[in-house]
Amino acid sequence: MSYEDENLLAILGPTNTGKTYAAFEKLLSYSSGIFGFPLRLLARENYDKAVTRIGLNNVALITGEEKILPKEAKYFFCTVESMPNNISVECVIIDEIQLAADYERGHIFTDRILNLRGIYKTIFLGSLNIEKIIKKIYPNIIIEKKNRFSQLTFLKKQNFSKLEPRSAIIAFNINKVYEIAENIRTHKGGTAVVLGSLSPRTRNAQVEVYENKNVDYLVATDAIGMGLNLNINHVSFSALEKFDGRYNRNLAPNELGQIAGRAGRYKQNGTFSYTKEAGNLDPLIIQQIETHNFDNIQKIYWRNSKLDFNSVDTLLSSLKKYPIHNYFIHKKNALDEINLRNLIIDSEIKKNLSSKNNLKLLWDICQIPDFEKLFNDNYLLLLKEVYLILVQNNYNIPEEWINKKVSRLNNFGGGIPELTIKISQIRTWTYISNNHEWFKNSNYWKEKTLQIENELSDLLHDSLTKKFIDYSSKFFIGREKFQNIKDILVKNKNEIFLDNYKYGIIKGFDLILVKKIYSQSLFSISNIKKTVRKVINDKIDNFLNAPLNSISFGDVAKSKITEDTLIYWGDEPVGKLGKSKNIYRPNVDALNSEYLSSENKLLISAKLQKWLEGEINETLHPLNKNLDEDINSEIRAIAFNCFENFGNYPTEKFKDTLKTLSQESKSQLSKLGIRIGAKFFFIPNLLKKKPLELCAILWKTFHQIENNNFVPLPLNGRVSFISKIKMPDNYWQSIGYINIKNFIFRIDVFEKIFFLARQKLKKGPFLESSDLMNPIGCNSDQLKDIMFYCGYEYIILSDDKKLFFIANKKKEYKKNIKNKPNIKINKKNNNDKIKRDPDSPFAVLEKLL
Repeated sequence: MSYEDENLLAILGPTNTGKTYAAFEKLLSYSSGIFGFPLRLLARENYDKAVTRIGLNNVALITGEEKILPKEAKYFFCTVESMPNNISVECVIIDEIQLAADYERGHIFTDRILNLRGIYKTIFLGSLNIEKIIKKIYPNIIIEKKNRFSQLTFLKKQNFSKLEPRSAIIAFNINKVYEIAENIRTHKGGTAVVLGSLSPRTRNAQVEVYENKNVDYLVATDAIGMGLNLNINHVSFSALEKFDGRYNRNLAPNELGQIAGRAGRYKQNGTFSYTKEAGNLDPLIIQQIETHNFDNIQKIYWRNSKLDFNSVDTLLSSLKKYPIHNYFIHKKNALDEINLRNLIIDSEIKKNLSSKNNLKLLWDICQIPDFEKLFNDNYLLLLKEVYLILVQNNYNIPEEWINKKVSRLNNFGGGIPELTIKISQIRTWTYISNNHEWFKNSNYWKEKTLQIENELSDLLHDSLTKKFIDYSSKFFIGREKFQNIKDILVKNKNEIFLDNYKYGIIKGFDLILVKKIYSQSLFSISNIKKTVRKVINDKIDNFLNAPLNSISFGDVAKSKITEDTLIYWGDEPVGKLGKSKNIYRPNVDALNSEYLSSENKLLISAKLQKWLEGEINETLHPLNKNLDEDINSEIRAIAFNCFENFGNYPTEKFKDTLKTLSQESKSQLSKLGIRIGAKFFFIPNLLKKKPLELCAILWKTFHQIENNNFVPLPLNGRVSFISKIKMPDNYWQSIGYINIKNFIFRIDVFEKIFFLARQKLKKGPFLESSDLMNPIGCNSDQLKDIMFYCGYEYIILSDDKKLFFIANKKKEYKKNIKNKPNIKINKKNNNDKIKRDPDSPFAVLEKLL
């Protein structure tokens, strides 16, 4: 190495200083260059950026698992491990050089720092704590320090529920990441997930979900600490220690700073904190993170890169070689070296190590990454198998063998764990196909393995998205989207559709959820409720200002007897009736809803009560009429009983009173709207459709009988109808109808028929006729039952005509109607069969015949 290199430049500073951006511009100012990144993801990101700037043919991508090498390429974007050392370029850049102090990868970064050079310029990018070491190595290096564009500030401990949008939560094992992600989905609507074990394609897709603001949260491992440029406002640590492959240890201040530094982009300030379960952080460390003032790195890892493959012993000896400077730590037990030491003692492999080529081959195989993180014999068995296959097949992998290995991964079933394992396995074959000419048709296998990896990655991304993101949360992330939800409701007539899934419908002042809905997070449910509450509050204001005639009972005929009677505003239920002590003054309550405040519920109930009182007073007049003082006691008693029984009352109860009732008293009853029939007092005004429906509602609300049928009512105000629904007699009387054998007919029409019958009887027994049946809409049998109810008996003539007459003795209808015999008279022989009683109805009938 030379200590006098004057073409060396180190750009040092914390995160968010624009180091990478400045270096990228410098690279393109030269005619050729190599840029080494700590992650494949970053190499790909900057490769894509360069392609956009200078064209596809001028840019190459070299990573362990992907190679794009146009013949005309001038600029090479690589992972640090994959940086080529056999290409001469004008500028070389190495990013995150402080990773030279990393136990696992440090020796690789150190090797690139020491041995890779650009013809005109070599640039190192890193944090400030590497300055001391880099000056020891290169005393004449130019140091360019950059300050952070924004401030980084510590916040007190926070629970996940308190995290603001655009936050990243950091965890250090996959189970904890998934646990937190599930928690965030439930309470915040969803999160993107970034893990080191994800394929770059999956990570990119998850990052895009976050960057596109489909979610406001990101749950990640420390993988985000290495240069992922995300619009994060806050970083929260769920733990302050991690397992580094050897043991659990506390995170160093500079590691915490590297991750926390992802909060705040460009000139937007950022914050960081940790959760209560993470423990405690020393205030001095917090100060270090805020000021980006970390202890200097004292030593970095080094391993001899000039290996001797003449024999196993010389190879091991060259790996043991120690550095000559005390600021280097000799790297021992690197994974590739451990693999080598384990495999060289294997009897099957050992016999093949006599040649330099075979030994070099084994070393190359030992560097195949353990993507599955097995750390066990299976990984070594795989390396051994690959080695023996190559040695036995003239350094080529047979098509049948690789096809068998790859085809079993060309299966896209399974959940997140299965897909993750398959991706790690296919990445091994992607790495092998891209790093060595071990295939006769290497391009085919590069494309094949990458295709499978991409398809598995896309499926894993979809699975992560479905598991950790509530699809409906996107409607509530971002103020503009949140405000537009009202438009969604209005356009769909108060139905909520999110991504074509029907969530529910606003009815009255409540949200009715559909029975089968796509899984919703508490976040979406909470935001839907917030929006619905705003919509309902506006709706309540409209209701309170609406005219009273916009309120109704709806279709009373569709109301079930046993259920509450609902009150509708338009076609939406907003209230219900409840039983009180007075049948004409039921209680009124607004329907319960979590979206109604106590104050609004009282206001709604008050308006409904006002409407009901007006409806009863107007519709049931004169039931609410106060009797004048000059009305005599007899009329007062009749009126009181009529008013208490929905305007209908049997005249039999006042039989003696009616005999002596004066014309003046009758006039008083008439003025009250009460008519005197042969069987009933009745009020004609209450026998219309609207009053009788209201009477039915009041009756069922007060009596509350157990009957799951719909309220039996005449259709369109018909004077009679058939109903098999069993109801008490006082129900039929309350709506002004009489029920005889399920034939229900209106009282006033009955009185008309009864009057006609009496007029006919003045001339003697009379035959059934259409003028008796048509007004009430009955048939012959129904008329027979009605006449018997009126006290008439009948006989059936030979032509099946019924002849009605007054019975000798009055009989109760209910006791005899079922057992009344049909007496059929034969005109020719009746003289022998009927006794000659001159006063009997049969004697009268004989005279007629």
